[in-house]
Amino acid sequence: MTKQEENKGGKAPLAERISSAMLHNAGLFLRKAAEEIVGHDDSTDAAFDIDRATLVTVLSQLAVELASTAVVLRHEGLGSVMRLKGLPPSESEAEARWEAGTIKTLTFEELKPNAAQYLGDESFWSIVDLLQRNRNKLVHFHVPLIEGDRFDLKYDATHVLIQIITALRQTDAYDFAHGSEAFLGQKLFKRLLSFEPYRERIAARCREIENLPLKCPICFIRAYSRDGEVCLGCGWGGELQLLKCPSCRERSVIYDHLNLSLNPWLKAVCGNCEWDGRAHHCANCDLDFLTEGHSLAECPGCAFG
Repeated sequence: MTKQEENKGGKAPLAERISSAMLHNAGLFLRKAAEEIVGHDDSTDAAFDIDRATLVTVLSQLAVELASTAVVLRHEGLGSVMRLKGLPPSESEAEARWEAGTIKTLTFEELKPNAAQYLGDESFWSIVDLLQRNRNKLVHFHVPLIEGDRFDLKYDATHVLIQIITALRQTDAYDFAHGSEAFLGQKLFKRLLSFEPYRERIAARCREIENLPLKCPICFIRAYSRDGEVCLGCGWGGELQLLKCPSCRERSVIYDHLNLSLNPWLKAVCGNCEWDGRAHHCANCDLDFLTEGHSLAECPGCAFG
C-alpha cells in the first residue's frame, strides 16, 4: 500500500492483510518455540523432557502451518488457499467471511506442494514431516518420544525455526523484514545458536551442499553457502565480495566491501582458514586489496598508496 493510499484511507489487498495476520501469529509461535528451546539446560547434555518436547513440537508445527499458508497466499492469492464451493467469492464477500471467521482453508497436507516452492528446502521439509509425526505421537496418541528423539528435537526444531524466518524474510513480509537476529532479539538469537550439536550438524549439512562453505561473520558457524548466498546456520543472507586469502590462497576473505571506500581500511577475515588482516580500497584504480597487520597499504594494481 502506498503512502498516498494510506492518506486516502485506503486498505492493502485482502490477501496481503490476511497473510500478514498469519505471519504475525506464526511469529508468536516461533518466538515461544525459541524460548522453550533455550530454556532447556544444556549443561548436563540431557534430552528435552516430555513436556518441553511437546511444547516445542506443537509450537514449531503451528508456525510451519501458518507460515506455509501465508506464503502461498501472498504468492498465489486467496483462491489458492480457500476451500471453495462454486465460484470464488468477490473481494467484499471474502472480507466479510474473514471478519466473521468463516473462511475455510485447504489442509496443511494439501498446501504443502505449493508451499515447498517458496519455503525451505528438501532437508527442511523432511524435518517438518518428522515434527508432524512427533506432534501426532505426543498430542493425539500421548505416546512419549524416546530419549534419542527428544535429544534430536533441539536440532530439528532450531533448524526449522531458522529456515522459516529466513524464507519469510525473503518474502518482504513486514514482521520478518530484518532477519533472524532482529526478529528473535539478540539475546534469544545467540542462545539459540549456542547449542553445539546444532552448530556441528548444520555445518555438516552445509558441507554436503557445497565443497567449501565459509565461516559466517554473524553466527561464526562454518555454514555460509557461497552458491546460495545465505548462512544455513543463522539465516543471514547477502552476496559477499571475496578476496584471495594470502594464507590459504582460497578466494574466501570476507570484508565490508560496501563501506570500504568510505574508510582508510576495514577488518578482513578469511572464512576458510581464519586469517585476519586489513582490507583497503585504491581510489586510483578502484581495486580492493589486503594487507597483514600494519603493513604499508601499497596497491598491488598500480602501486598507488
